[in-house]
Amino acid sequence: MFWSLFSAGGFVTAFLFPITLFLLFFAAPFGLWPSDPAAFAAFAARWAGPLVRLFFFVLIGGSLFHGTHRLRYLLIDAGIRGPALEALLDLILNGIAVVGTLAALYVVVRGWFF
Repeated sequence: MFWSLFSAGGFVTAFLFPITLFLLFFAAPFGLWPSDPAAFAAFAARWAGPLVRLFFFVLIGGSLFHGTHRLRYLLIDAGIRGPALEALLDLILNGIAVVGTLAALYVVVRGWFF
């Protein structure tokens, strides 16, 4: 199951994260995206839309699972080996991914029900 989350997270991260970073952090300074406070208010109002919330949830959750899986194997290749240490890495890193994804889910759902 975690392999499919890694794969989906890699796809989402590779295709959607660069576009999101460009639109949110680079387009406004270059004048490609409005940067006045009224435009930010319009952007914040669009955050309430269900598709935008779903997009950011998938982006955050997928990136977390993909990144923690890569970090696990990077640490194993760096010399953290052994069944007990690898089990501890699994617990910590997958725990980070699950807790982060649940936090993103809470933020997404909070606007709809609370």
